[in-house]
Amino acid sequence: MRGAYTLFLLLCGSTCLLASVIPKEEILGAVRDFQQSGHAADAGLDFTHQASLDEHGRFHLLWKFDSETITFEAHVQTTGYIGLGFSPNGGMTGSDVIIGWVKDGQAFITDRFAEGYFEPRLDAHQDVELLSGYENGTHTVLRFRRKLRPCDTAEDREITEDTQRVIWSFNDLDPLENSLAGQNGPHVLYHGSNRGSKSIILLQKNPPTLDIQDSNILSFELTSSNVLVPAKETTYWCNTVRLPILDRKHHIVKIEPIIQPGHEALFHHAVVYQCKLGQVPPMLDGGHECYHPNMPEEWNHCKSIMTAWAIGGKGFTYPNHVGFSLGTDDDPDYVMLEMHYDNPDRISGQRDSSGLRFYYTPIVRMYDAGILDIGVNSYATHVIPPRAESFDSTGFCFGLDPYLQELGSPIKVFASMPHAHLAGTAVRTKLVRNGVFQSYVGRDETYDFDLQEIRLLDPEVMVQEGDQLITECTYKTTDRTQATIGGLSSREEMCINFIQYYPRMKLTRCYSGLDINQQAPFFGVYYAGWEYPFPIYYPDSMVNQTLIDVINQHPWTNEEAERFEQYVRNTQVFSYTVPEVNDYQLIDQPADPTMPNDNSVSIPGC
Repeated sequence: MRGAYTLFLLLCGSTCLLASVIPKEEILGAVRDFQQSGHAADAGLDFTHQASLDEHGRFHLLWKFDSETITFEAHVQTTGYIGLGFSPNGGMTGSDVIIGWVKDGQAFITDRFAEGYFEPRLDAHQDVELLSGYENGTHTVLRFRRKLRPCDTAEDREITEDTQRVIWSFNDLDPLENSLAGQNGPHVLYHGSNRGSKSIILLQKNPPTLDIQDSNILSFELTSSNVLVPAKETTYWCNTVRLPILDRKHHIVKIEPIIQPGHEALFHHAVVYQCKLGQVPPMLDGGHECYHPNMPEEWNHCKSIMTAWAIGGKGFTYPNHVGFSLGTDDDPDYVMLEMHYDNPDRISGQRDSSGLRFYYTPIVRMYDAGILDIGVNSYATHVIPPRAESFDSTGFCFGLDPYLQELGSPIKVFASMPHAHLAGTAVRTKLVRNGVFQSYVGRDETYDFDLQEIRLLDPEVMVQEGDQLITECTYKTTDRTQATIGGLSSREEMCINFIQYYPRMKLTRCYSGLDINQQAPFFGVYYAGWEYPFPIYYPDSMVNQTLIDVINQHPWTNEEAERFEQYVRNTQVFSYTVPEVNDYQLIDQPADPTMPNDNSVSIPGC
């Protein structure tokens, strides 16, 4: 034992932490069970979450967390070192990196910081606690713990409920011992192609368990029917489907995606709209392109959202006290399934049968769930300038009170799905009461277009009469030379939050819309037409141009984008609600809410 301890001191000095040794049989059994089952619970471990970080299954990560710490266990197909990091953008520069390995039966770990695409240096303060580690001949298994909010804020990234860009690497060799004198400790060899990144919501609340083998759990599917996806960048495909005919009330309790293999990037998102028998859309063989001039007029009656799913989402299980109602007179008889296909390479000949699977039960829950779509109306009047490091758009739900009054009670929001497109970097919805910020009703400050997961809120958020729901989206357009407008395609933008709540009310959409003629004076234009690209009618000297031409010719800089953002924030906006649409009266935007004091500078225990 003295020899092993001496080796440890020579190898690491004060820059590594030595693991406690757990029995070989326990770890071998855990690794074997984990590999066979793919689930932490089946391996006899107490971890609540798990993910495979690379597509080949060589780097499995398990984790659990409490209010202050997060504990990881990495199972990696190597007998050399492993690296795990938390990145600001998926790259190496600026990443908080943990590198560990097992040598001669002893496990080691180092806390590092990556200043560029080269070997990360050691942190001055080692904030990772190594709990255990072992090699089994093919895999390295390391268990370690760190604070969610570490004391070393300059080099260790805080882990929040936002999307985390997790980077990973490994090498078949342990770090070299012949560079012990350097400030970086044991020298870590280049990992080569054994590296990658993955977006993960590490602090996601686990959904409730649901036994889908239970005889009381039934299912049905809503899918495309071998749709030939057009060879264009964006397609919205719609079809109408009859729901199961039920003799009594049931509750939908779980929704999961059905993704045709190989179409994980093609199938971008799905929205299911409710329809009634009195408004029966025609049943078409295979459906029809949505928002097309030849789309059946009757489909426009299907406006209330039943559910939504987007790329990267694993599905959604309702809390045990809530379900989506089916089978009553107030429930849909038909639905319209809207599929968004994202085909940026314009590949032809692709046929798709993806969609959604629904689980439902006659054992009804206490509350009927509703879904409310809030944010900025996705019209071309939503203008985002190019070359902006950060540009904010804001949407307001003005029409909430009449529906809460009709309901006769507040609502409680239990889930949220923020939604923007490729330029989006953050989405947040604020609950404001009497001009004072109360809480977030869904928030992601590091939004990833490719990971649009429905997030359970803990605790649930109560919304009452008089409250404001304000949805803000932040965009980054430094790589764009033309203005980005609101619209359906991935290169256009949206600013939406799909919030789920109970008890159900009639309101299903609550947007504010921007008025193009409120924005036009910023560019010296005083009257433009409403149809994109907005022909200019005044001043006379500009009537041969469009407002979009003028916007694209503007000398945009990051500072100009900030000035335009403030200008737009002080304009009037339209209110838009479904099922009853307002008369498009212009309304002043409310003032920014009073925010609580930020105590984030002070970290307990540091």
